[in-house]
Amino acid sequence: MYLDTANLMEIAEAIKTGVFQGVTTNPTILLKEKTERMKQIRGILDLGVSKLYVQVLGDSADALVEDYRRVKSVNTENRIAYKVSMDVHGLEAVKRIKEEDPDAEILGTAIYSADQAILGALAGCDSVAPYVNRMENNGVNPFEAIEKMRMFFDDRGLSCTIVAASFKNTNQIVGALTSGAHTATIPYDLFLQMINKDVAGKAIRVFNQHGEELEKLSR
Repeated sequence: MYLDTANLMEIAEAIKTGVFQGVTTNPTILLKEKTERMKQIRGILDLGVSKLYVQVLGDSADALVEDYRRVKSVNTENRIAYKVSMDVHGLEAVKRIKEEDPDAEILGTAIYSADQAILGALAGCDSVAPYVNRMENNGVNPFEAIEKMRMFFDDRGLSCTIVAASFKNTNQIVGALTSGAHTATIPYDLFLQMINKDVAGKAIRVFNQHGEELEKLSR
């Protein structure tokens, strides 16, 4: 899975667990950190993150490709992958970026439907990110859409993977994964909710208490 944040403290804590393959960001997430974009990107890379997704910015294919080149200039050890929003300009940008650098890893983002994801895959995206909670808020069943994406990709032997994103609760994360998403990118607070269960915490405290009592018996 991936961690959806640009907060250095959250990233430093989360990567210790071994659960996360990397970090995903977007302009909104980066803005929360009140730090210049490239400086924050370098700071995340300095934490030893294996892969960092950075969204390229622009309202035209030319602008998107130009920003890709700007981000690529800080692509330390090829650890940056590129997020491209999936509209008609994004499709063109994906094609041009792949022509310029076939090894560039591209995640088609802002996916709200199966057909949008299919076009992204056909354009050359290595992965696509359906926005689960936002799809639900707009009357789209995200789990059915993910099933359709996965079926299309698998039936045609496409290597494009599904990175589910945009979650409000942990049930949505599990629903996306069991519907066929290859992986998911989740915020730090939902990661903590997934692992820190009250009932489990009580059991762990009892185990530790009994462990201390056993140690006393051996003295």
